[in-house]
Amino acid sequence: MNRLRHLGVNGTALAVLAAMGLSFLLQAVEVAMAQVWVFGVLTLVLYTTEWLVAQRVTVLTKVLSRIRVGLTVRMLLRQILLIALYVSVGAIGTTAYWSTFAGLAAFFVLSLGYDLMRMQILRRSRLPVRTRNLDLSALNLPQVPRFVRELPMNRVFLADFALVAGGVAHLAGGPEWLAVGGAALSAGAVLVLALATVPTLLAHLRFPSDAEVIEEVNERLRAYRPEVVLYFTFGVGSQNGVYQANMWLEAVERLDRRALVVFREHANLPHLEPTPLPVVCVPRADDLAALDLSTVRVALYPGNAGKNIHLVQRAEIKHVFVGHGDSDKLPSSNRVSRIFDEIWVAGRGGRERYRRVRHAIDDRDVVEVGRPQLDVVKGPRSAAERSVPTVIYAPTWEGVDDNNYLTSADTVGVELVERLLADGGPVRLIYKPHPLLGKRSPRAAEAHRRIVEAITAHNRGLDPVTPEAERRLAELRARIEHFRQESSERNLTPGDLAGYRDLLRQWHDLYWTSSGPLRHHVVTDPFPTLFSCFNESDAMVSDISSVVADFIASGKPYAIADLWDTSDDEFRAQYPSAGAGYLLRPGLAGLDEVLAAAREPAGDAMARRREILKEYLLGPDEPDSQTRFSAAVDALYERGLRDFPLGTFAEPIPADPFRGEEPDGPEGAALPVNVPDTERTV
Repeated sequence: MNRLRHLGVNGTALAVLAAMGLSFLLQAVEVAMAQVWVFGVLTLVLYTTEWLVAQRVTVLTKVLSRIRVGLTVRMLLRQILLIALYVSVGAIGTTAYWSTFAGLAAFFVLSLGYDLMRMQILRRSRLPVRTRNLDLSALNLPQVPRFVRELPMNRVFLADFALVAGGVAHLAGGPEWLAVGGAALSAGAVLVLALATVPTLLAHLRFPSDAEVIEEVNERLRAYRPEVVLYFTFGVGSQNGVYQANMWLEAVERLDRRALVVFREHANLPHLEPTPLPVVCVPRADDLAALDLSTVRVALYPGNAGKNIHLVQRAEIKHVFVGHGDSDKLPSSNRVSRIFDEIWVAGRGGRERYRRVRHAIDDRDVVEVGRPQLDVVKGPRSAAERSVPTVIYAPTWEGVDDNNYLTSADTVGVELVERLLADGGPVRLIYKPHPLLGKRSPRAAEAHRRIVEAITAHNRGLDPVTPEAERRLAELRARIEHFRQESSERNLTPGDLAGYRDLLRQWHDLYWTSSGPLRHHVVTDPFPTLFSCFNESDAMVSDISSVVADFIASGKPYAIADLWDTSDDEFRAQYPSAGAGYLLRPGLAGLDEVLAAAREPAGDAMARRREILKEYLLGPDEPDSQTRFSAAVDALYERGLRDFPLGTFAEPIPADPFRGEEPDGPEGAALPVNVPDTERTV
């Protein structure tokens, strides 16, 4: 049981698995007892569980295969039990029997034929790269019909329902044509499907080779002449880190340089926000090496990941770690960053963080560029808006190891949320955890679950969102998702992007205004965005995280959970981002102070400290961050051109162990290479 739960099998999946196994067992019993009607009822249960496995509890697909009862085995078992039922009731040798038997054989052969053709089509249509906003029409790539993409074997095998149901209905006393017709219907359906697949298979036999596809992509890149690359790689999971790339998209779009986005994982690409920039997703290192990036001189990396090395090895490009937020965590001053030519931080705080950890990062390689993403973060709300103060609780995740276990979710998180929900003030709460919270620690996952349950239960006593608002939100969200899907299949114009961002604005405006001032929010979805949550709040409680530095841009009060109960001076010295925050101690000491500051900014003891810390962490307001970021890109690009003018590459220097040596070695020693051959002597 524990093994099944480890595989992600929940209570619903266990119930479906039990119903399926019990139905097969009881069907075998009913065959022996010749109870046709009971067999028929169990048949309906089986097909219901098969549909659930295919559509709702897909985790069972892997589980059933592991225990050697995969899809083909289950289909054959259903059909064998039907034949056994014919034998049990003495109907062997009849027209219905032979029709059913022939139908079963035809269905099995045609289904496997369809699956073989489908797998060939999908394999041949798998491009070495996926692109957006690059015209590859010259390749004349054949399209994969929707039915081929959406009808795998676990759905096709369900088409034997007519055959099995017809046979059971006949054996239960129905006319013979039910069995004959059912067999013909199931076999005929798969025959039509297989025949419809043949033209697509023939078209894909002439599919371009990987080398031809790469060359066409290179033709488009040579025409575009990219100068800057935004490079992203991240492990694929149910929740991923594509937000790291998304946060830099608009800043890169606003550059005066031609920019290209390079992704490494196909499964991450759907989570990339729509952008007019050309996008190339290339999983294999060899294919990345084959891309023509000869005009690129600057590469920007939002994250530290092993596959960065596949591009970092190109010496003619200047490689920059831009990160995905400035925080006091150890990864924000990782010694791995030494592989980059430069490290760009928001302000002086980032520079000094690298100095303090003494990782031998040359101070000249650290550049302060601000945080262009924070242009959308607004300042304190009006007195009327904060009449019911809003607190955002944004705990970080557990980190990659215990040295970075900085989340407060499983220490004070549950107590904090319960206190805010019970506050007689009143207070509105926005719970916005890190996307990866609970992925490494069961304790953190349990705390997250309890927090969500507490907020959900409390909201039941409040006025619900009106049906009209829910309908409109769903409509806008559907349009947003449709646009995102379309953006992966066609080139975007600036007008398209403006329309998409207007949809986002409409959705956010309606989301916040439709729920009322007392309704609490659990935000585990990409919408509403983190910065939108900032703008709707009056204070924040968080952990040691880049979220804190970003929130400081708003000028609003915040508190940081001190998990170790250290002294104020010691904590703030170790974590400079806490320098202008209230400290949340065990027992929630310090919470009243930050709530009071949210209600009455005039009495906020930390206001002046936040102004100073804002400039320290994020840099000056003038020039603005986008201007500083663009200037840094331009300066590094020009430096890259000086080191490697266009058309030149970083070739290795030939080895010459005797350069600069005198010709006084032992007899037969080679002379320096600058001595002409005619002057060489033994």
